[in-house]
Order: sequence, then C-alpha cells, then structure tokens
Amino acid sequence: MSAEPTFYRLPVEPDAGLPQAFRCPVGGTTYDFALYANFDSGEDDPPEMLYDLTSWSRAPQPIDPEQQPVPPGHLVLRVTAPGPDGPRVLLQRKLVPEPDLVHEAGPLAVKLVEATVARGNLNGAGHYGSRIVIGVARRWE
Repeated sequence: MSAEPTFYRLPVEPDAGLPQAFRCPVGGTTYDFALYANFDSGEDDPPEMLYDLTSWSRAPQPIDPEQQPVPPGHLVLRVTAPGPDGPRVLLQRKLVPEPDLVHEAGPLAVKLVEATVARGNLNGAGHYGSRIVIGVARRWE
C-alpha cells in the first residue's frame, strides 16, 4: 500500500490574469506550467463577474433544478519538463471539476482544488476576486 502524496500549491497568480505561465521546482527538477481558461463569458458582464469552473454553475447565478446543468467552461494546464532533446510535454489537459481526480504528469500528480475566474482576469491583470488553487505532488520518490 503506497502513501498518499503530499500536494503543494502551485504558484498561480490569479491577479496576473489568464493565460499565464510560470516555472516551478518540484523535487530536484524544474517544470514549466502554462494555464488558461476556456469558457464563454458574457460580453456585458462586469470585470468582477465570477465564474466557478469547479462547479456546474456560473457563480453568481442559482442552478435551475428543471434544467440540466452545464459547466461554464474549464481550465487547461500544460506541464513540460526538461529532456535530453529539449522540453517534453508531460500533460496538456482540461482540469475537470472532480475533487478526488488526480492527473498524472510523468513523475507528478496534479489536482484542481479551486478555480473561480473573474471576467476581468481573462486576458487582463487586476484584483477582481479570481481564486485558482492547483496542487502538485511527486508521484514517487
């Protein structure tokens, strides 16, 4: 029986907006992470309008039990690692809203914890209330 990995928070800066890319060391290797959101926001929505990408409804609107809920969109994460012939992609995937789902990216485990994106942070920086938490862990030592 293997122990559960210990997840650490990736240094996502929600106020920097999306898309964004950053480099982060995990274990003895430095990985490149790229993150973007894919969803339709209302053209007239104010910058503070929040979209909860980890639930099945748009954050400021109640769910109508008569209708089949549709997710407003999703985050996409790409993880690359150094390789002998240059960078190699370990993961490029939609992060789905399932709390227990862990994505495998070579020696890494990745899971989406929270993803609330403000319209103002789509292709723009600023403090609009976006919250993005993604955990990363080593799958083995």
